[in-house]
Amino acid sequence: MATLPSTDRATALNQSTDLAQAGATFNDSTRLLDGGLWAQPADNNNQQAYLGMYTTDIKAVLNDITGALNNPAGITVNGTAFTPTAQDTAVLTQVQGQLQTLLNDAPHSIGNNPAAVNAQNDIHNVQTSILNEVNGDPALAAALNHPYAATTGSMDVGFQNLPVGSDAAAATAAATAPNAILAQVGAVFNAAADLAVGGLNHTNLAQFNGDMQAVATGLSNIINNPTTLAAIEKGEAPQDAALTTIHLDTLLNQTNLQINNFDNLYHNNPNVAARSTNDNLLDMIDIVQGDANLNMAAGGNGTPAATGGFAEFPGYLTGTIQHFQDNQAQTNFWSQFLSEANVINGQLQNVATPGNNATPADIQSLITEIQNYQQFGSSFAQSQGGIFGARFNNELQGGTLLADTNNAVQGLQGIAKGDTGAALAADQAQILAAGQGFAADAADVSGNNTPVGGGTYVGTATTVAGATSVAGIAQGTIPVAGAASGSTGLAIAQNGAGQETGTANQNSGPFSDPGHMHDPQQLTNVQHHFELMWHHA
Repeated sequence: MATLPSTDRATALNQSTDLAQAGATFNDSTRLLDGGLWAQPADNNNQQAYLGMYTTDIKAVLNDITGALNNPAGITVNGTAFTPTAQDTAVLTQVQGQLQTLLNDAPHSIGNNPAAVNAQNDIHNVQTSILNEVNGDPALAAALNHPYAATTGSMDVGFQNLPVGSDAAAATAAATAPNAILAQVGAVFNAAADLAVGGLNHTNLAQFNGDMQAVATGLSNIINNPTTLAAIEKGEAPQDAALTTIHLDTLLNQTNLQINNFDNLYHNNPNVAARSTNDNLLDMIDIVQGDANLNMAAGGNGTPAATGGFAEFPGYLTGTIQHFQDNQAQTNFWSQFLSEANVINGQLQNVATPGNNATPADIQSLITEIQNYQQFGSSFAQSQGGIFGARFNNELQGGTLLADTNNAVQGLQGIAKGDTGAALAADQAQILAAGQGFAADAADVSGNNTPVGGGTYVGTATTVAGATSVAGIAQGTIPVAGAASGSTGLAIAQNGAGQETGTANQNSGPFSDPGHMHDPQQLTNVQHHFELMWHHA
């Protein structure tokens, strides 16, 4: 009976003569390379630099391959004995030498000087060559073809190949055509993500940027083409269809953030650029793979997989990416960001509820609150910079925060101007999806952080005081209170620590908190769209 490789980092790094286990560790190293390695700061808020983790991975794979070559009779693949042919031995011997090349190149690959550029390009070529050689050996490829559940939600094999993509002229033209489909756009994205393995520099950044510009054009055309959009969202309930549109808006926002921000960082801060690009590209993949309709429109079967456009990259090992350890200011921020997202979600639900007749003034007040919330997230991310920004700028300075804001505002404006019938129903679906997006995403992203005093963030909190599992850690309030002008009905008071106290008043006007704004089933329905969006971060 086959034994699947461990995806736990502590176990996977132990020496083994099982080639599938070596392959799972090599997959981890490949995922770390997307966007390039970084080394500074070496240890920041519980964030290990990718250079050290990458070299640890490659050393482990080299030890496994060396042990296998030294003891051919002991080689296994997925726990099953494997007797290598002369061809297999030749391939493994070649890989052994290439792994040493990667170890030699890695320390020199940080930055944008000529030596770093040469090392980055060499790492790209060698890493992809190893994948091609292993998967091009019929016996090895067949033996490794026992898929295991990767941490991405996809099924990987050892030495998982990169996604198939193309940025040839014909592929780019198809992706940017007015009637382009998501699979065509995704093929160009795959090519860009593959190109970024090893790092981006003056030899490949223009090509990468051109690919991402094509992706931006293609996504924009899809979003603005009602026929194409309807085909993608066919069969979805109105609120789910609105959420799929928000996901497409998020993809476009993150593409533009890559083009306008992260690509430029490679010139003056290549460490942060590498970490930012890694998080951004992998997050975009997860958005598509986690939305069944987008997944199928991109060429998949509705579940995460390494096929189609925006295909899954080889998966991380569990434990490779650690929670971000927040300081006091960051703890205060996430607590406010999370609790206000839930409050806004409740407000939007109430506006969409028949009988809660919000006036245009009420709605304008809520619009202002939402826009201020978006600016709050963006400004805080900008103020932090460094690795915090590298991990979370794609979320806070663009991404779904901006997409949720724009969709909430658009739907509210339609209601304020007096939309009726189908137009009103569309507005209601749009603001419900945006509200649930605010709540689900805030819970998801804060779940990748550890508050300053330990514990976790509480995903359903509506006050700063209640936003951490350890009481008394976060300080501050959320800037919403009062009756019918953008309120939640929460009675806000300050205790001695400067924290909120209060309970919900369930009957304080059109924006009142319904008391249980996060019904478990409702939250389950939302989470299936978001559950894969941040596992890599």
